[in-house]
Amino acid sequence: MLVSQIMSSKIVTISPGKRVGQALKLMQKHQIRHLPVMEQNRMVGWITSRDLREVLLASMLEDIKVGDVMVQAPLSVTPDTEVEEAARLIHEHKIGGMPVMEGDQMKGVITMLDLISAFIAMLGLLKSSSRLDLLLSNRSEALDAATRIIKEAGGKVINVALGPTQGDKRPYYFRLAKVNLEPIVTALERQGYKVLDTIA
Repeated sequence: MLVSQIMSSKIVTISPGKRVGQALKLMQKHQIRHLPVMEQNRMVGWITSRDLREVLLASMLEDIKVGDVMVQAPLSVTPDTEVEEAARLIHEHKIGGMPVMEGDQMKGVITMLDLISAFIAMLGLLKSSSRLDLLLSNRSEALDAATRIIKEAGGKVINVALGPTQGDKRPYYFRLAKVNLEPIVTALERQGYKVLDTIA
């Protein structure tokens, strides 16, 4: 999945000459925490609600403009950046969002909330589902064999997540379309698989 598929393309912006209090009001009005700073249709900076909170008291005493506190060269991604890479950057740099740039043209904004929504959709967490946790040998053929048994017993696999390695084994967390897990568990245990947990 690419950033272009989940970014917000309806962009609220502000100019560098506006006061920080105006920027804060704009964020509150649109319920956002990031503002691209634009000048003559070009992004010249990036400002966050955290930046504004840090200077809010001082701005009551003197005339502080957005241009005085904005980040002039913010971290950014392109529309073709993979969502996983955007998530890694946001996590690594401890930021809440980034501009999406194509050359010097701003195409959108991607935030932590956009990423969480995307990962929830990718994992199928909003669908009615069941979960089956198995301890398998840490080899691809073990996963293939378990998946085949699950399908033959009536399970439809939505996705599989991996837990930490435990010696030569690791837990595999199967998310299935909503199903009665009993016949699947019986079929797996009959073949010697260890079922760690189930959520119907």
